[in-house]
Amino acid sequence: MLGERIRSLRKQRKMTLEALAGEKLTKGMLSQIENNKAKPSMESLEYIAERLGVEVTELLEKVSSSEMRKVLEEAEHLHEDFLLYRRKLDDTIQKCKKLVKLIEPYISNLNESYESARLMEIYSKALFCLDQEEWKIYCDKAASLYDSLNLTANRSEIGIFKCMTLFVERRYEEALQAYLIEIKHIETNHIKIDPMTQVSIDYNIAAVYSALGDIKTTSEAVERALEYSRKEKLYYKTSDIYQLAAVVALSVEDEEKFHYYLKKLQQYGEFVEDPLFAELCDILRAEYLLHVKGEYEEAMPLIDRYLTFDENTQIYSGDNWNMLLKGKALYFTKEYEAALAILQTIYIPEYISHPIDLALNYMKDTFIALCFKELHNEKKARYYAKIAYDNFLPLPHSIFRKLSIETYESML
Repeated sequence: MLGERIRSLRKQRKMTLEALAGEKLTKGMLSQIENNKAKPSMESLEYIAERLGVEVTELLEKVSSSEMRKVLEEAEHLHEDFLLYRRKLDDTIQKCKKLVKLIEPYISNLNESYESARLMEIYSKALFCLDQEEWKIYCDKAASLYDSLNLTANRSEIGIFKCMTLFVERRYEEALQAYLIEIKHIETNHIKIDPMTQVSIDYNIAAVYSALGDIKTTSEAVERALEYSRKEKLYYKTSDIYQLAAVVALSVEDEEKFHYYLKKLQQYGEFVEDPLFAELCDILRAEYLLHVKGEYEEAMPLIDRYLTFDENTQIYSGDNWNMLLKGKALYFTKEYEAALAILQTIYIPEYISHPIDLALNYMKDTFIALCFKELHNEKKARYYAKIAYDNFLPLPHSIFRKLSIETYESML
């Protein structure tokens, strides 16, 4: 209400009642106005607005623009895009609860502004992460606002979010259909799609098609995104596109494309001078050497660059993917007990949802099974092979799926 908005703005500016009242109002009258016990005249309202440094319209709004901007700034600080993928983690749940508590008091009084749309978008994402069905209502409201404001990039992000709510639940076909509907809506209702939004659309459609194992359409979307980026001299999502293309090519043993995209990814890393790209390229090259070429000794130095070995405990430590690679490499070099010691410590993060990422991680159980087989523990070998087999059955074809299915069937 009006009184609360005046009081809130006064306190934000660290003004006393006397300071705001000045010479034209009494402290008592101002106190009554702030407590909604007295209604100020337009002249008094203009005087108060002037002393607060705002427009009269801001005082009369259901939620003032400055107050909404302040709430949005706090919400943006709490909100992170990856909340969706890590929604089951305790830290994510706590952040989402804070977001709901922060935004909820303003939801019914939001206007038709960018700030309102963005708050509704963040609110809907938080509700989804907390498994609240109402998320759809506020997601659609935010989408409608972005449409009316012709904010194409933001509207596209809503479409991606709707798709990802299905994707993280591994409902890939439904995710694809939902995204195709969103894309058609954007193309129909928005005058022009800006270059960054177009690249984002192509990248995400490639990611969804790759999850379904449709390599032809994935490649077309990847090439379309890259061609458009080159044409517009745009580097947005370039590294993500190269990475996706390289991993997809590796999973289907397309060596020519794998080497092409790996080289591009390496060149991009050198261009931006980010050492993380060098590590990513080494990891992908090591996967290639292990699973495609069978050159285990050549893969080992690439893996060991990113692991730490404790001489006292004889234990390796490092990133989950590197540890998994080390375990596989040790199996291939017939160090089965050492491989088991590493592989049995590997965990699969709950937030992983893309089938290729899942396939890479599910290999853990396949190689545990293979190690136990070599150590003549047939019972445990079959047990872990069955875990991998069940995990791989719903996934599309890949060299990882093929090896795991064959491993299980050979043990029957």
